[in-house]
Amino acid sequence: MKKLAPSGGTPQSYKVTLEAKSKEKPGTKVTAKNVGVSAIARHRDDYGADYAIVVGPDFPTSTEETALAKEIKSDRDKNPGKGITLIRIEDMARLVRLVPAKRVGLDRLKDLFSTCRLPQESKEWIDKLADEKIEKQPYKELLEAIYSEQSKMPMQVVEYGNVVTHLRLKKKIQMSKDEIIQLCRALSKMAPGFVFARRSTVELTMRPDKILEAISSTIREYPEEEQKTIPKVE
Repeated sequence: MKKLAPSGGTPQSYKVTLEAKSKEKPGTKVTAKNVGVSAIARHRDDYGADYAIVVGPDFPTSTEETALAKEIKSDRDKNPGKGITLIRIEDMARLVRLVPAKRVGLDRLKDLFSTCRLPQESKEWIDKLADEKIEKQPYKELLEAIYSEQSKMPMQVVEYGNVVTHLRLKKKIQMSKDEIIQLCRALSKMAPGFVFARRSTVELTMRPDKILEAISSTIREYPEEEQKTIPKVE
């Protein structure tokens, strides 16, 4: 379940299922029969999910006229507000890398699931995300603020409100609580095990400089074209 804050009094939360499909022979595509649209839709509905994501090496959906494409369209037509999205493994891997680096929230991911059906559409959505330029963020100052608060209160957890105040008074940086939470969540994905961004508190298990080194090392392993669109984390 992806929990989001309500918008205009309307709930925005949604639930997804994820299935992986393999091809029968190397060099071939996952067949429509192996995908099994009806089975995926049933699995999605059994779990009370809104969207089903199917990941595979490739799919036979070069046009809207393929059997698989027609079945997925028919499912969406019969189930307003629900859908099945096909994503190639290589594009899913890119998405996993880009989500924390580009600070993509669950609300934006919902757009991917609600608007994309075929792997070509998913690729185009992820391509646009990869091309987006983002501003450099004060990750260093943020980590130092958390570390400082954590050191001063060894017997207490650090709440985001503490970090907001520390940044404003000590670093002269004005950031809202929601902005802090978003950045902390991004850091927790880029440095899992080092940064824990919980609902109301945040925790570091390593010094800020070591965390930044780990994140930079990870980003250097990204494809070169992706690295160019990600500001240095320092």
